[in-house]
Amino acid sequence: MVADPQSAVRGAGIVSTCTDSMVPVIRSDWLEPGMHVTCVGGAELGEDVYRRAAVVVRQGGGGSLTVEGPDRVESGRGHSPFTFVGGTEEEIERLPPAAPHWSPSARYPTYVDLVSGKAPGRTSDEQISLYLALGNQGLQFASVGWQVYEKARALGLGNELPIEWFLQDIRD
Repeated sequence: MVADPQSAVRGAGIVSTCTDSMVPVIRSDWLEPGMHVTCVGGAELGEDVYRRAAVVVRQGGGGSLTVEGPDRVESGRGHSPFTFVGGTEEEIERLPPAAPHWSPSARYPTYVDLVSGKAPGRTSDEQISLYLALGNQGLQFASVGWQVYEKARALGLGNELPIEWFLQDIRD
């Protein structure tokens, strides 16, 4: 338990901002040499954090994205290239715009570019790196979770829980 967000970041090798915040949750002056930052929300980091990172890599995707749908599907708000916006007109007006760095035509190289050598990685252990894990719909949590579960079972760790605890009978 920490008293404030800055204390959570201090001394960490990896900082992961896994929130649904629509405003930045860490500041660039909290970052230390050699840190790696991963964010899963499009608005979690301010431009100052992007400028502080020596290497910025994004999940993937590219080109422009067009969305056809109900009137409440908008680009330029929230965490992704398009967002379903609910609420009254007054509530919608209070929503902050999408962060300026988040756009379908992102200016950062992809992870594939990095691992294939098309984009450079860190050249020093002191450089701060940033990975934008946007647009994968949380699949990383399921795949990593499964690996952790399998490893724990193999090592005899943890406790099995009855599957019935996680099911319910819903009548429609």
